[in-house]
Amino acid sequence: MSGVSTQTQVAPASQGVSWRSIAASIGMMPLLLLALIVLFGLLEPRFVSEANLFNLTRQSTYLIIVCVAQFLILITGGIDLSVGSNVALVSVVTATVMKYMLGIDPEAVSWAVTVAIVSGVLTGAGVGLFNGLGVALFRVTPFVMTLGSLSIASGLALYISGGYSISGLPEQFGNVLAYDSVYGIPVPILYAAVIVVLTYVLLSWTRFGRYFYAIGSNFKAARLSGVRTSLNQVFAYVVAGTIVGIGGVLLTARTESGEATLGGTDLILNSIAACLIAGVSLTGGRGLLRNVVMGAIFITALSNGMNLLRVNSYLQTIIIGAVLVIAIAVDQMRDSNRNR
Repeated sequence: MSGVSTQTQVAPASQGVSWRSIAASIGMMPLLLLALIVLFGLLEPRFVSEANLFNLTRQSTYLIIVCVAQFLILITGGIDLSVGSNVALVSVVTATVMKYMLGIDPEAVSWAVTVAIVSGVLTGAGVGLFNGLGVALFRVTPFVMTLGSLSIASGLALYISGGYSISGLPEQFGNVLAYDSVYGIPVPILYAAVIVVLTYVLLSWTRFGRYFYAIGSNFKAARLSGVRTSLNQVFAYVVAGTIVGIGGVLLTARTESGEATLGGTDLILNSIAACLIAGVSLTGGRGLLRNVVMGAIFITALSNGMNLLRVNSYLQTIIIGAVLVIAIAVDQMRDSNRNR
């Protein structure tokens, strides 16, 4: 009897352990991304062509950069609704400064490009600092604070540009930041890889990363344990704003013009959706950077596949919104199960 009972108890466990171990080790995000690629590959063979996959990788780099910034804010228990307008403001400032510098000395192209890039990145960091001070010092909720920043940054971008595209940027700017390649790898992919690696080091190998997770998990407990919560919140928003600034400069180089509508609401929606699909919690304190990168690729692949299938652009927006709602619902169910 004992031998039979032991055998019947061990057999089911041995059959299910492989799937559970796989899910536990790699998570669901790689499986979701693989399923999406297989689905679109069956529906449209061009999706899995070498040219399209290369184009997909290149397209996803910009969303990956913004998603990394959104991820830093989400794990501290906040949210950044200003990423799209921040990108637009960075784009306009970068183009305006570059045109101004070239107006002073048309021959100093390298100097104009360098000053413009620094100005754009500092603009992004400034928006992040503004958000961080409002959240950490004045205790404005992240949703309201970044919603206000969205309006302010968008208004500034339109005011500076006058609502017009700032074109005529030097070719060197677009080549160095958007169209050149190193050993066949487009430079935007390299820039995104550097940002991801540096963010991983920040989160995994410094005390700031541990503090970010601690603040998002339990703000009061983190403060009582000696964590300087306000300082670390401001730092998180500044780092995120700097990353968005870099992304805005790269997008400006890609379009070769300063656009007051460059970011838009799509960037906000897609960055939040990618993070939530990747398992990042809206309440903070939980999420993996590698999954966020795959989440950004997932959203880009979803849009790319729908374009190849000629899905109406308005319907695509509905589908992305539905994906976001589903991701939020799944996140809430995970929290409920964890609490139980």
